[in-house]
Amino acid sequence: MKKEWFATSELVGIGGLPKSRQGLNKRAREDGWEKRRRKGVQGRGVEYSIHSLPESVQQSLLLMQETPGEYSAKPSDMLPVWMQIYQQLSVSEREKLISYIMREGVYATLKQLGLCSPSTSPITNETSE
Repeated sequence: MKKEWFATSELVGIGGLPKSRQGLNKRAREDGWEKRRRKGVQGRGVEYSIHSLPESVQQSLLLMQETPGEYSAKPSDMLPVWMQIYQQLSVSEREKLISYIMREGVYATLKQLGLCSPSTSPITNETSE
C-alpha cells in the first residue's frame, strides 16, 4: 500500500515546495492542504494528505515510493558484430587474433570476451576404450 500521509520533514523541497519547514507550513495554510496530527509525536507535528498536495509534488512522491525495476538487456547475437570487427582488421591483426585463439583456446577467448557464462564448462575430451 502506498503511503498517503507525509510529515513536513518529508515534504521540504520536494517538487518545488519551500525548502524550510516554516515556508512549507505557510504554503500548506495558504493552499488549504488537508492535515492531521502526527501519531506518537509530541508537540504540534502534523502530516499532510497526498491528495491535497499540488500535482507536481504528488508525482514526485509517487516516483520516490516506486521500487526501481530491474534493468535487463536482451543479449544480442554477437556473431555479426564480431564478423564485422574481424573484417576491419588488417591481415597482420587477423593472423595475431587467430594465433591467440589457437594458443588460448576458443573457450578461454569466449570467456574473456564475456560471451560464456562462468557456469558453462568447456567441452571435455573423452577417450573411448
